[in-house]
Amino acid sequence: MALLASLGAHLTPASAAPADSWQAVMLPQTEQRILHSRHTGRDYRIFLSQPQHEPPPGGYPVLYVLDGNALFPSLAIQAQALEARPDPRLRNSVLVVGVGYPGAALYDFNARAEDYTPDAEDRQRLPGREPPPYGGAERFLAFLENELKPMVAQRYRIDPTRQTLFGHSYGGLFTLYTLLNRPQAFQGYVAASPSIWWYQGYVERSLAAFAQQLQQRPLDARLLMTVGSAEEPAADDPLTDPRQRHMAERRMVGNARDFAERLTNAPGLAVSLRINEGANHGTNAHYSMVQALELATSVAAPTGDRASAQGR
Repeated sequence: MALLASLGAHLTPASAAPADSWQAVMLPQTEQRILHSRHTGRDYRIFLSQPQHEPPPGGYPVLYVLDGNALFPSLAIQAQALEARPDPRLRNSVLVVGVGYPGAALYDFNARAEDYTPDAEDRQRLPGREPPPYGGAERFLAFLENELKPMVAQRYRIDPTRQTLFGHSYGGLFTLYTLLNRPQAFQGYVAASPSIWWYQGYVERSLAAFAQQLQQRPLDARLLMTVGSAEEPAADDPLTDPRQRHMAERRMVGNARDFAERLTNAPGLAVSLRINEGANHGTNAHYSMVQALELATSVAAPTGDRASAQGR
C-alpha cells in the first residue's frame, strides 16, 4: 500500500495541476505508434483517430493521409467535428490514418522524397542542388498494402471497400502513382498539388498503359485533383521574377488540368479537378484537407458489398 501511495504521488492527473501552470497540449481521441516496414526498411510514425460512434454496417471508411506529422492533426480534429454535429442525420464517422516519420519535424524531406517517387531515370533534376533519394514508391506502396492496412483492420472495424488515399506535392505524385499502377488499392484518390512536372515522361507513359488496362478491367473509384490558382503565373504575366519563371516551368495548374482531362472518359473512374482560388503550393494542402475528408465520407461501397454488409 505504501508503494502504491508513492507511485500515485508521481502520477498526479493534469487536472490537479495548478490552474496557472503551463502543460503540454495533447490531441484528443488519437493514438500513435512506430511501425517498422520490412518492405522499405524504414520506421514510420502512424497516427490513428478514434471514432466515438459505432461503425456503420460495413465498417468505418478510412482516409489515409501522407505527410502525417504535418497533416494528420488538422484532419483528426475535422473528423471529430464531423462526428459531433448536432443533427444526427449529418453526422459521419471516418477513421483517419496518418503516415508520418519518427521525430518532431513536420516533414522528413529525404525519406518522403524516396518513398513518394517512382523509379524513373528521366526525372527532372534541379540545377545546383544535390538530388534527393528517389524511386521507392513501389516499396512504400507494398508497405501500405501488406503491413499498414492489415494492422489498421485488426485494430478497428473498417470497410475495405471505402478507403481513400490523400497526398500533397510529392505525396500527390504518389497518389497518382498508386492509381495508375494499383488502381484497386483504394476507392478514393485525392492528389493535391501533385508534382507531375518532376516525372513528366514517366507519368505520360503510365497514363497510356493505364488507359489500356481500364479497357479490360473497369474501375469503381473516384479521383479528386486539387491545385492552387497561385501555383502558376497567369498566361500574360511578364515573368520578370525568377520565382515566377520557376513556377511557369512547373505548370502545376496546367499539368493537373491536362491529367484530369486525359482521364475524363476512363471507364469507372469519376474524375474532378478543383482549382482553389488564391491558394499557393503550401496553403493548397490545407484547402484540400477538407475536400479529402468530404470525398472519403462520400465514397460508397459497391452495390454488392453494401448488400452483403447489411446481411451480416
